[in-house]
Amino acid sequence: MSNTKPINLLVVDDDEDDFLLFEISLKKTTFEKQITWADSFDKSIEVLHANPVDLVIIDYNLGLHTGLELVSYMNENFPFIPTILLTGLKTVSIDQEALKSGVYDYLTKGRYTSDDIDRSIRYAIEKSKVLKSLKESENKFKNLFENSVEYVFLVDCNFLVIDANKSALKLFNYKGKDKIIGLNISGYISPDLVKLEPEKYINASIEIEISIPELNKKSFCILNLSLVDEEKNIYQLVLHDITERKLNEDKEKLLEKQALTGKVARVIAHEIKNPLTNIHLSLVELRMILKNKDPQKEDPEDFLNIIERNGQRINLLIEDLLNATRFETINFKQFYLHELLKETLWHIRDRVLLKKIKIEKEIDENIVIDGDKEKLTIALLNILVNAVEAVDGKECGHINITAKEELKNASIVITDNGKGIRQENIRKLFEPFFTSKRGGTGLGLAATYNIIVRHDGIIKVKSEEGKGTSFSIVLPLKK
Repeated sequence: MSNTKPINLLVVDDDEDDFLLFEISLKKTTFEKQITWADSFDKSIEVLHANPVDLVIIDYNLGLHTGLELVSYMNENFPFIPTILLTGLKTVSIDQEALKSGVYDYLTKGRYTSDDIDRSIRYAIEKSKVLKSLKESENKFKNLFENSVEYVFLVDCNFLVIDANKSALKLFNYKGKDKIIGLNISGYISPDLVKLEPEKYINASIEIEISIPELNKKSFCILNLSLVDEEKNIYQLVLHDITERKLNEDKEKLLEKQALTGKVARVIAHEIKNPLTNIHLSLVELRMILKNKDPQKEDPEDFLNIIERNGQRINLLIEDLLNATRFETINFKQFYLHELLKETLWHIRDRVLLKKIKIEKEIDENIVIDGDKEKLTIALLNILVNAVEAVDGKECGHINITAKEELKNASIVITDNGKGIRQENIRKLFEPFFTSKRGGTGLGLAATYNIIVRHDGIIKVKSEEGKGTSFSIVLPLKK
């Protein structure tokens, strides 16, 4: 308490002599004070309404009234003005009655000293400040609870509603709390909260669906559950409505799918149209040759070769498309990694010899992995083919392959000294239909990424234009 600002004290006692004796002790206290005396219940109420009062000291006996009646009146009308009961009786029943009534402290006549009064007043005023602060905090949080845009419920351990805010009432289309109290909220939530063992997701956020059949209403929400009273097992359940966000996400996904479908259709149409045109023109020429029956004019074999080559182009496009989108056909078996790399390199041996590319290998032959050997061959082959094409035309083109065990994983690194990749294109490498190669479909590395991820692996790329590219693959070892 500040010494510069006096405390306004109201002493209520119907006996003037008792008041004068008490005032003598009161004046010996250490703090600045302004003392007002009221000799009756009615007079004290007049003073309370007319003047600022910081603390009231009340005699237990007030003629027709008791001091506790005045305390009761103050609790309703002046709840934050502290009260001290002054009594000539020292009995347990009065002590209990005083505490129940809300009295902050009490003093027994004839047994107090100025130090007792000093302590009691300081204690009562400090307690009043604490209670006022708590009440203000309570009102603040109650206001936040009631007016929050989130759906907020207080529930017991069985998810029966104890209280709910205005937004929660609006969610269920209730006007009053009487209908929502006692409602089992878990019956409207999917997945079922009770079956999910609620203690495991306290203070965690999970996405749920609210379904209210009687209103034909569904909402998507983020649920957060927190324990507010451990002794009584009371929880606060907050639902953050994300229905609009989900709808927008669904719309965006649909638009993305439509855009991707359009892109796929355009690429496939473009890639297939050219070979089909060649096939069609070759068939026309063949018909003319057969009709004229003049084999000296044109050789039918040339047109048959054109048809064959273009048929193979269409088949390759379809294979690339299937490999890039095939998710469900991963067959896991254990095998040695060095055997996988040996078989993959066999598929590019002719290109490597033709272009005089040097292959350097550093492969641990003791690594066993769990995976689909056929699919991983496709994944690695796509990278190696790209590496071969990247070093094409270089006088000293070389590809380096390392495979070793690192941190309980298999690490594969394929590095070439080719032309490299532009930095802005690296992040697009694994996107379907992205390609910088003339005649490429942009599906090879998309298939590679899909296969590696389906094996719980990781693939990364580093590249520098004019210096080369490095693909790093990490795959789990056998389980």
